[in-house]
Amino acid sequence: MTPRGSPAGIVFRRLDADPERRQAARLLPGCGLDDHDAACVWYGLCDLTATTTSGLAGVAVVRSVDATTARLCGLAVSSAYHDRQLERRLLCEVADRLRASGVEAITAPPVRDRRVAALLARVGFVPRERAQSCASGWSQLPL
Repeated sequence: MTPRGSPAGIVFRRLDADPERRQAARLLPGCGLDDHDAACVWYGLCDLTATTTSGLAGVAVVRSVDATTARLCGLAVSSAYHDRQLERRLLCEVADRLRASGVEAITAPPVRDRRVAALLARVGFVPRERAQSCASGWSQLPL
């Protein structure tokens, strides 16, 4: 589902090639969720109409925790794209893909960046209970 007002020509897809992941990793240093590793799955919003930029509008990185839970490990949108709806679209596309594969919840570690924390809340992430075997500050998105 493409949210209303999303730029035409931007598509969501899995980033499997090493050059794509290296390019995507350059977007992540300031994301505040930067704990990705080799077990992670990378997704991107790719601008098919880009002529002067790399064409990578955004990246999300997730790791499987167990059969029904995934962890958000990285999230960033290129500063070349000023549409704030792209971050929301990226998270929603990832949630849709994970839901289709049987995942029931996405967790996210504590976030210091207020903008990222606000985005997670707008998408539907809620604080996790301490009884759910996690430290304080973690949030989850039930799918």
